[in-house]
Amino acid sequence: MKVAVQGCLHGDLDEIYASVAHLEQHENVRVDLVISCGDFQAIRNAGDLSSIAVPDKYKELKGFHRYYSGEKIAPYPTLFIGGNHEASNYLWELYYGGWVAPNIYYLGCSGVVRFGGLRIAGLSGIFDSRSYRLGHFEHPPYDRGSLRTVYHVREYEVRKLLHLKERSVDVFLSHDWPRGVANCGCCNRARLLRSKPYFRLEVDRDELGSPAAARLCNRIKPGHWFSAHFHVKFPAVIHHGNSIAEDTLTARQRGGTSDVPDGWMTPEVLERLGREGGQPSGRVTDQGQTKFLALDKCLPNRDFLQILDFPEAAGPKVLEHDAEWLAIVKRLHGEMPMERRPAACATDAASCPGPTAEEVRWVASRLEAAGGAAIKDSFCRTAPTQAEYEMGARQVGHHVRNPQTLALLELLDLPYQLDRNEGMGFGGGRGHQHRQRGNQQPHRGGGWQPGPPAHLVPSAVYLNQAVMAQDQNPEAIDIDIDVGVDVGSEGPGAAPALVPAQVYLNSQAAAHDQGNPEEIDLGL
Repeated sequence: MKVAVQGCLHGDLDEIYASVAHLEQHENVRVDLVISCGDFQAIRNAGDLSSIAVPDKYKELKGFHRYYSGEKIAPYPTLFIGGNHEASNYLWELYYGGWVAPNIYYLGCSGVVRFGGLRIAGLSGIFDSRSYRLGHFEHPPYDRGSLRTVYHVREYEVRKLLHLKERSVDVFLSHDWPRGVANCGCCNRARLLRSKPYFRLEVDRDELGSPAAARLCNRIKPGHWFSAHFHVKFPAVIHHGNSIAEDTLTARQRGGTSDVPDGWMTPEVLERLGREGGQPSGRVTDQGQTKFLALDKCLPNRDFLQILDFPEAAGPKVLEHDAEWLAIVKRLHGEMPMERRPAACATDAASCPGPTAEEVRWVASRLEAAGGAAIKDSFCRTAPTQAEYEMGARQVGHHVRNPQTLALLELLDLPYQLDRNEGMGFGGGRGHQHRQRGNQQPHRGGGWQPGPPAHLVPSAVYLNQAVMAQDQNPEAIDIDIDVGVDVGSEGPGAAPALVPAQVYLNSQAAAHDQGNPEEIDLGL
């Protein structure tokens, strides 16, 4: 089975689909599934632009609204997670996952599905230590602070995923990288820093990436891990061994001692430790490996897309519910925190044993009674199309109960609670919009697909190529480090032109001299 993996989408759906079609022809393959690792930007109409965290001058409608309206139909089954630039109001309607348009499926804040025999898990958002232990207190309409915290990863989501059995996941998706992957023994750190020299301080301090993602990688040990966020291609191999600390993947000597924070015990790491006079503590055991791949964003001459082959995958090439995951969702449903205060979420192994066989059987029986595990494409519109919006139709300002979410909760016999925080007095717009109540009728999707757009060809993309040249000059990126949830990110300068990376060759200062909308958030 062939899977096309893509980094940051930033709303460029037409370009991604055209690029996949180009690679199919170039490589003589047929892609079965397209995966996006975040910043998807499922913007249905101009009204959704108020719910995406980017400076106003960089807010663009892009092309998703045509797939939402039915003017276009996605030519490939498409699966995505959320990043830090999303239409958060829409994705919150589909917290447990759902169809955002025909043939385009959101995995949810956290989620697990199956496709073609692959078990795919994912975690949306990016890590920020100040929000990590809070509840999901945000609700639309968002104020300036909650617009930026709503996409922060919560410990409750990590707790749910930690109930998955070790080595039971084939592919894991996250937007930001597992912390420590840039310092592992089986990667090219020097090449990364040549491409992104302004990451050096975070890499040297082992602060680049998400400790929550590192914990999941250490515990679950998936076969593959795909990420985006930092706008660079970066492959690595994580060798799991003795784990001393779960929140980093780094293997290095620390503070003159011989303690090694984690199990990247490759021969390269052991050789380096020997040269530096350090030794790993205890006996190193091989517990398998995770193949990590981060990809760039969609721009000409950038490594934003790669097709991978999973020859061992055998199963129906449709998205299916995962019974074990739904059993976890049901078990932990009552623990979901919704307040703006720290919540107790135990994440140690003893507190995350996974569902019982009886719980899984109960879910499986419910799925069978409902017609099987296949996720029916029950997409329906809960907001006006862009054409309707331009004619004067307006969407409600408060949270909308999506029929897909209601159907899933009915399947699991669970109460609805995604709007439980609306009366708590925080997280909303505080006068930004007049909140009108009323029934909103969903509309079925549909439509036709016009001819394909001109393709945007990534540079030198080949099947299963593990390492690609990354010694082009760095792109212009402003690293956006939050200093408070209510602080805006507007910066000077105009949006840069869409030009190949070679334009900035030999200009190290370009990364800091350009006013760039990318806003990479290191979550410090």
